[in-house]
Amino acid sequence: MTFKKLIAPLLLICFLSACAQKGPKITLSTDRIQHKGWVTMWGEGFTALSDVHSHLRRPDGTEFPVLPMRTDENGKFTHEIDTLLFLPGVHELWVEDTATKVTSNHATFEMTLAPSDPKRP
Repeated sequence: MTFKKLIAPLLLICFLSACAQKGPKITLSTDRIQHKGWVTMWGEGFTALSDVHSHLRRPDGTEFPVLPMRTDENGKFTHEIDTLLFLPGVHELWVEDTATKVTSNHATFEMTLAPSDPKRP
């Protein structure tokens, strides 16, 4: 195989690899929590040492004020959410990278007044 014939497949592999890079992502410590608890949110894939804006939507569709945070040198952050004053229902979170204007995935958790089910994984 000649050098010219090798270039096209190598360029294609590089292009596909660049397209497959992950964007910003958030994960939560739980998807269901009893009243008066804490939910931890982890973020990764954001711009390093940069500002991000965290959004939290209530079950009734209204949004809490946007919370500014700062990422570390690896583009990561951790945030603790106190659910003491939350209404029961599903809450939705997402984070915007202010440097790139790219938004993370949306993650949800349910705040409930019912005790946890020990059989639930």
